Amino acid sequence: MGTARVLIGIVWILGIASFFVATESAAAGTGRLVFSILVVVHAIECVVFLPRLRRAPGTLAIHLWRTFVFGVFHVRDLEPEAGGAGSA
Repeated sequence: MGTARVLIGIVWILGIASFFVATESAAAGTGRLVFSILVVVHAIECVVFLPRLRRAPGTLAIHLWRTFVFGVFHVRDLEPEAGGAGSA
């Protein structure tokens, strides 16, 4: 697992943990905001990359889950598409 995935995982954990602390805490508010942003951005990435995820080998549900959690870092690790920009 790459460094970027580990960092994103830590941010997810901190965002989720912010729902289990006192709501008066500034860190809780920040954590909840970060969590909300992650949910929205990664959901948009799932929609944007859906055609590519459908063409990728493997299960679509797993690709959607990994894209929702890791975003672009999962998509860039997929096999390059045949007939793409770099092919001759």
